[in-house]
Amino acid sequence: MMQTKPVSIDVTKELSDFIIPLGQGEFQQLEQNIIEEGCRDPLIVWENGNKNILVDGHNRYKICKKHGVAFKTKKMSFRDVDEVKAWMVNNQLGRRNLNPDQLSYYRGVKYINIRKAKGGFDNVKSKGQNNSTAEKLSGKYNVSESTIKIDAKFAEGLLAIARSNPVLKNKILSGEVIVKKADIQIFAQHANPEKLTIRNEADLYNKAKKLREDILDEVESKLNGFERERIEKARKVLEEKEPVMGNQEDRLQKIKGMIISAINKAITSKDVDAIKELKKLIDRLENELF
Repeated sequence: MMQTKPVSIDVTKELSDFIIPLGQGEFQQLEQNIIEEGCRDPLIVWENGNKNILVDGHNRYKICKKHGVAFKTKKMSFRDVDEVKAWMVNNQLGRRNLNPDQLSYYRGVKYINIRKAKGGFDNVKSKGQNNSTAEKLSGKYNVSESTIKIDAKFAEGLLAIARSNPVLKNKILSGEVIVKKADIQIFAQHANPEKLTIRNEADLYNKAKKLREDILDEVESKLNGFERERIEKARKVLEEKEPVMGNQEDRLQKIKGMIISAINKAITSKDVDAIKELKKLIDRLENELF
């Protein structure tokens, strides 16, 4: 419902921090346009009880209040704040002025929200169901499934940072602060993201480095313990097993080569993904042999 008469609007920090702010140049251009042409697009508000919470148009609202420019509002109904955020993400993804990191972030947030809504099981393909969340989103946004999953890690890392420093998160996404994506994605693996505190860019770098070292130490520890013994046992079985005829021999040789390759990669490069791959290969080997 469109409103033309003045409406009392509530601006919440949670929603204003959720959307990436405009850069200084973009804000100045929008301000000039509104001064010259007025506020043409209505502000979107969430009619929640006796409050009208601003959902879309935070920059326009700020400019209109500053210069006394009239504006229209459009009221929308939502079940809760999660549904509001889902709408905000879809709205942002429909715009064309997003940079690559912003697109990646919003795609990742959308992926996270869908999985959360479905209980986290939507990515498991069951009989008669061929499309995972990543597959659906990859088709919708014309990127690969792996890109969608990388986007999710990027978004998870940024959301972890934003819990203590939403301003830094927005500066990263606006390009004002340059941080390597790997240093952001690593926070997706943080054991207690709700307890994570990031003071500034330097603190982010140092904590990302420490977290990466902790993860690699854990990987090495597993290699030196149970996992390494299991891998060596599997290799020994492969080397001592009597040759068999047909496709099983080919499969065993292929798995053997993959195990050796994964071991070398895990030890020399301290590659976390190589450890995960080893576990899958050992399971495949056990299925073949026992």
